[in-house]
Amino acid sequence: MSTNALEKALWQIGTNPVETERYRASPQTYAAEFRLDEAERAILAELDVGAMARRETSTLLLMMAFLAVRGPGSMGEYMQSMNRPA
Repeated sequence: MSTNALEKALWQIGTNPVETERYRASPQTYAAEFRLDEAERAILAELDVGAMARRETSTLLLMMAFLAVRGPGSMGEYMQSMNRPA
């Protein structure tokens, strides 16, 4: 598990508009740039915040990156994703 790499990717997405756009353009390509295992690349590319939270990724970083990618009106979607069963 590469929690640090996953959190680094989320930090970059959530704090740098250029990185946010790079992620939006190709989530799979973006995820491939980090030292992640296959499952982590998939959940980052899918922006599966619930799965990342279950891997003990910072929920603050998850919310920040999710809202950066999906927009400030997506909080309801974020909460649904967080509460989706494994």
